[in-house]
Amino acid sequence: MPENNRPDTTIFQKLVDQKNWDVLAALLIKMHPADIALSFEDIPTEQAVHLFRQLPVDVASEVLDETGPLIRQELIEKVDDERLAVLLDELPMDDAAEILDDLPDPISDKLLELMDDTEAEEVREILAYEDGTAGRLMNRVVVSLRRQWSVSEALEYLRSLDEIETVHYLYVVDRNGKLIGVVPVRNLLLSQLDETIEEIMLDTVFTAHVEDNQEELAELFARYDYVAIPVVDNEDRLIGVVTVDDVMDALEEEVTEDFQRLGGSEPLDQPYFSAGLRRVVGARIGWLMLLFLAAIMTGAVLQTFEYELQTVIALGFFIPLVTGTGGNAGSQTVATIIRAITLGEVRIATMGKALAREITVGLFLGLFMGCMGFALAFIWGVGWQIALVVALTLPIVVVCATTIATVVPIVANRFDIDPTIISGPMISTVVDTAGLSIYFTLARILIDII
Repeated sequence: MPENNRPDTTIFQKLVDQKNWDVLAALLIKMHPADIALSFEDIPTEQAVHLFRQLPVDVASEVLDETGPLIRQELIEKVDDERLAVLLDELPMDDAAEILDDLPDPISDKLLELMDDTEAEEVREILAYEDGTAGRLMNRVVVSLRRQWSVSEALEYLRSLDEIETVHYLYVVDRNGKLIGVVPVRNLLLSQLDETIEEIMLDTVFTAHVEDNQEELAELFARYDYVAIPVVDNEDRLIGVVTVDDVMDALEEEVTEDFQRLGGSEPLDQPYFSAGLRRVVGARIGWLMLLFLAAIMTGAVLQTFEYELQTVIALGFFIPLVTGTGGNAGSQTVATIIRAITLGEVRIATMGKALAREITVGLFLGLFMGCMGFALAFIWGVGWQIALVVALTLPIVVVCATTIATVVPIVANRFDIDPTIISGPMISTVVDTAGLSIYFTLARILIDII
């Protein structure tokens, strides 16, 4: 068997074809749940569902959590609701909440009714928080200690627990549940049994507020290299813990949404093949119409300079060069700026510094492109006047594109608007209009047409 514990694809498929379910079930139980979920993608859905039904509850729950959205949807549709409720009860409540949040309300409500009352209530409390916040990502099952306990008492308490997602850190609370310290497990294990928790705990605790967004959480994890961060409410009471894997999963989903928005489409929020045509069309038509209206400005510019185009036909040769260069420069800049915004490196207070940097970069790039355009115009034999227009236009267009692509995302972020929503195709369309206006204005000034 390969080192990652996944069976050889050929052997696995052969057992599936032979319907040797007993051997397959025994094989799957020895695998990591993530590898089982991955194996399900290699076989027909009906067979994957059949195998899933034979897995023990503890294994099946983790497999359900690890499956991709398309396979998970098939499992949820074809497995009994009662068994699904049991599997959700088995999962950490933040993971169960994530799965239920992706389901239509009637299905999620039904599963919540079938779940254990205590577990279901915890899931509802998590779902009450805004999507993408610490409250939505946290696990409410968190180990807390009292400072007057001895190390021996703390160890005995840990042995009595049967449901813990992470014990890398043990958090110390007072009688009101307020977080006052943290004890790394390593410190607990290396301390004397008669020492008190107060003697070995660390007073400085880095926390996340329940309403912090996932970008802020990611920054905390990256800065301090923690694997778990406690979550507190407005009164600094410990109410949960967020683990690094939950934040990474959430950020992966957000990156997917950002890619869709950068392409001029609303996120589907469901698997590609499970989204109906009406949903896909609806996600794209709004932006397509908006970009269509924005593109009218480009047509208006061409109409305004119709006389120049008819008089000097060669001007039309370079329209794709001007718009393409400006659009590409804008796309490069907006991608860089959005990443910097996400990492907290650029904000409204540093917009001037970022703008100066991008204008400088744009000027160098534009001068280089201008030289290339001048040489190309001469090679095409359109004359030195048009070559000069192209050479002057490209630096101005690139600087204009980098300026727009820098300012718009930063300002949008300042007003709590997702920068990706108004970036990408929209900026490219605006840059196209501005670029053509610059191009023909310079042509009108520099070329003796009349």
